[in-house]
Amino acid sequence: MRFISVNDLKEGMIIGKPFYGQTGYLLIQSGLALTAPVIAKLKYLGYMGLYIEDAFSEGLDIENVISPETRSKAGKSVRKLMTAAAKKKAVLFSEAVKDVLEVLNQVIDEITGSGSVIINIIDMKGYDAYTYQHSINVCVLSCVIGMGFDLNRDQLYKLALSAMLHDLGNLFIDKEILDKPGKLTADEYEVIKTHTAIGVDQLKLRYFFPSSVIAPIIQHHERFDGGGYPFGRKGAEIPLNAQIISISDIYDAFTSNRPYRKAHPVTEAYEYILGNAGQAFGAELVKSFTKKIAPFPLGVQVLLSNGRKGIVFKHHEDNLIRPLIKLEPTPEQPDECFIDLNNDVESYHITVEKVLI
Repeated sequence: MRFISVNDLKEGMIIGKPFYGQTGYLLIQSGLALTAPVIAKLKYLGYMGLYIEDAFSEGLDIENVISPETRSKAGKSVRKLMTAAAKKKAVLFSEAVKDVLEVLNQVIDEITGSGSVIINIIDMKGYDAYTYQHSINVCVLSCVIGMGFDLNRDQLYKLALSAMLHDLGNLFIDKEILDKPGKLTADEYEVIKTHTAIGVDQLKLRYFFPSSVIAPIIQHHERFDGGGYPFGRKGAEIPLNAQIISISDIYDAFTSNRPYRKAHPVTEAYEYILGNAGQAFGAELVKSFTKKIAPFPLGVQVLLSNGRKGIVFKHHEDNLIRPLIKLEPTPEQPDECFIDLNNDVESYHITVEKVLI
């Protein structure tokens, strides 16, 4: 299968992966042929595109980091929890927390049970409802990056819980400020900055969470160089889990559509992370990020520096920026052809110039 931009979808293309709506409910089943109304709906909802099955991408299987069933369950649990928090329903909130704690076990089991995990961020974008799915995406990204630090299961569980709850405080921020399409005023930005403390205060009112879970939530906007908030802490003063959630939060937000901007290309978000090593993020954290997060997701179309186009067919775990590419046929070279940017010595001068989404 391969990923096709929503603007390049055609009637009759076969859907390669199911699509889910708010809180993980199934919208479109895989194996069906695309119709004009479905394509129009995807464009209306703001999707980047979807995976299709065709002869060119035959043999390319793209596995989910967590199963659709687990993601669906997580989405419903997060929505229940946020609804209870917003309505200040203590009993319902307590029940929702128990649901979240249960589903986190499944999330961690699936991530740790799959051996080596490499994140294809586009594979996590086949869902709407940003607030809920962002929480799940940050949770998954954080767990995968955390595995790079050899965190044990208990440590991963606490990290996952903090990540799932990290933006709860946004529920209590004025939506006109939170989703403002233009630049925030200084006063509006100060309001936004209160969401970490508000989130923690709301959690403490309704449930007992250990400090190891609370601290990363209130500090996930701290920066390695001390330029973050709310405390202006830097370096090792910031808990590792807060640092991991910070890089996961920013990467997922950058690659998501928001009311005030369209999603940044994956490669731009990746470059932003690399460019902020030693500033927003610690060097070791960025190193772990680059070993777990693929800058060129499987199945996407790319343009190479030699002018050829193809799709990313396989990642090399030791060098994610130099994948195996299946080249698109040309009149001069109509037969199936691959180019291995990592292992083909004659291809060392070739680079991925652009992701074509």
